[in-house]
Order: sequence, then C-alpha cells, then structure tokens
Amino acid sequence: MCIYLIFKCINYVELSSVNANEFDLFIFTQLWPATDCMEWKKHNPHHTCNMPKNVDAWTVHGIWPTKLGTRGPEFCNRTWLFDPEQVRSIEDELEQSWANVYGGTPVYQLWAHEWSKHGTCAAQIQDLNSELKYFSTGLHWLQKYSMTDIFKAAQIIPSNTKKYSVNDINKVIKEKLNIDPSIVCKVEDSKNYLSEIRICFTKQLLPVNCDGIIARQTINGESILTNCKSEEVVYPNYNKWYVQLYKLVMWLQWFTF
Repeated sequence: MCIYLIFKCINYVELSSVNANEFDLFIFTQLWPATDCMEWKKHNPHHTCNMPKNVDAWTVHGIWPTKLGTRGPEFCNRTWLFDPEQVRSIEDELEQSWANVYGGTPVYQLWAHEWSKHGTCAAQIQDLNSELKYFSTGLHWLQKYSMTDIFKAAQIIPSNTKKYSVNDINKVIKEKLNIDPSIVCKVEDSKNYLSEIRICFTKQLLPVNCDGIIARQTINGESILTNCKSEEVVYPNYNKWYVQLYKLVMWLQWFTF
C-alpha cells in the first residue's frame, strides 16, 4: 500500500508539472501538402488526399508551445473542446491554408486535434487565449512568414526530379527571416522529402532561433537544425497523374506482399 501511495504521489507531481503549462517558446510549423499526401498514400494505397486549391502553397500544421529539451506541454485542458462555431468567420480560409489533407477524415479533424493538443496550452498567452485568436494567428504568420513566397523568390521550385541542397534551403530562410529555422524531412523509399519548416517564436510572439527543439547536423561544414538524412532533398510537386502512378505502384507492392 505504501509503495502504491508513493507511486501515486510521484505521478501526481509529474502530472502537476505538465499541467503547469510551462513552456519556453512556440513552434510555428508550415507543412508541404504534397509530401503529406505522399506519406498518407504510402500508409494505404486506397487513401485519397484533399489538397488545397493552390497545390503549390505551404499550409499551417500548427502552433506548438514547447519546453526545450522535452515535448509539450500538451492537452492542457481536456474539457475545452474544439467548437467549429468559434472559427466560422475564418473557416473558408482555414480550409485552404490550414488544410486537412487526409481524404475520408472529418473536415474539422486537424483543427480539433491542434486546438486540443496545443491550443489549450497556448491559451495562457493573452494573444492566443481563444480558438479564433489561435487560428487567426496561424493564418497571419503563414502570410507574413510564407515559405511559398520565400522559396519562390529563391527559385526553389517544387519538382519530382530535381533535388535541392539542405544548405540552400536553410540559407534562404535565414537570409529572409534572420533566424535559424528547423527543416524537417520525411523518408519514403530511401529518399528524403521536404516535409515541414518550423519557425520559433518567443512568448511575446517574436521570431527567435529554434535551437533546442531538434539536434543540429553538420552538412557541408554548416550547422543546421534538421532531421534530414541526406545533403539533398526532394521538394515534390503535386501532380495528379504522378500521384495516381505512385498510388498504383504502392498498390502493386501492397497486393504482391
């Protein structure tokens, strides 16, 4: 019984620490839908994708309060459920700029998940203390710190054949924003695909270096915050016929397994 009570007390202390909602910065994550779609189809050849109207635009994944050296906090208020009515005034914009790519899933699934897991923790900051403020801030940051615009200006154009240097991607972001971003890749069929760009913000909502959210790697002599496993990555172009071919290949592999 004593051991059980001690264990319960330890758990209570740990939970209290998490529920204190302590964090150091925000991670603002922009997502490349073409890579997300590819990964979704890889999991199941029958999956379909709901792509935004502008398939060449980056979208929002989320705004994540983060304590350096760990994950979270997360799910800070499980009773504060996502209410679609609170974002009805910006719903059309959310559907395109904070899009749920996963076909066959509820339209609100991504927003509900991001609000419950991250938004309820971000809400301790006055500028993010409601659904409308949280999601509106994400849309505003997407416009102000647009990877779509930054890459286009640097002639980094989506392609299913050409590869881009992680150094070049990091350089153009740093030159434009004057901070160190985090570059995230997904590996499919032994290829590194550009998946997300993460920009960090202080609690005062000012851009800051992302040191501490991911380990640095030295690539061609340069220290970069990234999980990419190669010097060059694919920045895939979403093409309906290419996706259908990829889906067929995945189906054949799945069928013959």
